[in-house]
Amino acid sequence: MTTYKKLVSIYLPEELYEALMSYQEQKGLEETSSALSEILTQFFERGNQAKRYAALAQVEGLEGKVTRLSEQVAQLRQSIASSMLTQAALDLSTLSNEEAHIRNLVQPTTVTFGCNSFDELEDEPDEVLTDFIEPEKPPSL
Repeated sequence: MTTYKKLVSIYLPEELYEALMSYQEQKGLEETSSALSEILTQFFERGNQAKRYAALAQVEGLEGKVTRLSEQVAQLRQSIASSMLTQAALDLSTLSNEEAHIRNLVQPTTVTFGCNSFDELEDEPDEVLTDFIEPEKPPSL
């Protein structure tokens, strides 16, 4: 089977030519055209994955989409930050209102006794307790 190959002539700067010769030697390729074919195949296919190049209009369209998406992300970040500040203010205000409500519910309670001295208090609690104390039993013989 005959394969038709295209002839390409190229003039290389000295440094690229030396790099090409080094590549050809490293890969053990006998012909320079084989080295160039391998290099071009790797460049265009990236190893079996066909690489497609986008047209300038496609690239510009993608740039526009990226710009719009960046703007939307910035707006979302700003909106989130604003809502977080608003929520924090509401939480603080709710907390303040709840604290005021609790302060109104919990008021100090004062208890006043009929007398100011403990000496004047009756011993009634002791008397009540003595009713429950069992009498001492006489020692058994």
